[in-house]
Amino acid sequence: MLAVIGDIVQDIVVWQREKVRPATDTASDIFIQRGGSAANVAAFAGPRTPTRFIGCVGDDLAGLVLTRELESHGVEVKNQVRGADGATGTIVLQIDLDGERSMFPSRGASAMLTTIDPAWVAGVDLLHLTAYSFETPGPRDAVIEAAARVHAHGGRVCLDVSSVFTIESLGEELFCDTMLAIAPDYLSANADETVRLALADGERPGPALARMPQTMLLARHGAEATHVLTGDGLVCTVPVEPAEEIKDLTGAGDAFNAGFLASLVNDGPDPERNVRAAHALSRRVLASPGATEPDD
Repeated sequence: MLAVIGDIVQDIVVWQREKVRPATDTASDIFIQRGGSAANVAAFAGPRTPTRFIGCVGDDLAGLVLTRELESHGVEVKNQVRGADGATGTIVLQIDLDGERSMFPSRGASAMLTTIDPAWVAGVDLLHLTAYSFETPGPRDAVIEAAARVHAHGGRVCLDVSSVFTIESLGEELFCDTMLAIAPDYLSANADETVRLALADGERPGPALARMPQTMLLARHGAEATHVLTGDGLVCTVPVEPAEEIKDLTGAGDAFNAGFLASLVNDGPDPERNVRAAHALSRRVLASPGATEPDD
């Protein structure tokens, strides 16, 4: 089974229909839907492989709706529920005319995850984590412990670097110490994150990757080829087929991770094949608002 631990929030997605008009109205389309990088990965993976999601929501309507929405994708949901001290998180995403996004997060209960019931990760063969869980001590300690439990029974762990903002707000030293404590078997990072952490320089591994001999890096470069590397060197380069339509970049990285993980579970470890599956799912998501797939 695949398990995903991390953030689950309500996304308010604002698609601009024109350039922003400061201090007055700007024509837009607005969608409210499930968000959070970890929850997105689980939702995309759920229809493709048995998936469990572990997160934290508030004891409120938004938390209930998000839980039911994830379950509708075939995901087994194990949410911790906060009382009056933590409302379900919300993120506002502003999508400009080029499809680029700006995010305004209020993580709420997502930042309040505590020690995870060992039964929730028992029997998990593959665990996916996002570095957003590093931002506060409770979730940070919880995911380190969960990763150790999965490794202890022979499972594998994948970590998404998630955000340059997270690296800089946490501090590179603590971020890297946490990453090393998790000891991921797979590490997913976009181009900015790869450079910021010195994970790779093009097709050559960087000094940070050399410190993780057990780790395979999935270095994503948007529309350019994905490089798969270990500390020993380049494993493969996988070209990206052009997307026919790009409406919204939201969730594209999450879809990549879900496609990779589902292929890894279903087809076994074949980096080139796994990454092609990741590209295919990411390409589908680019044509939909927020972190969603087309209905077809």
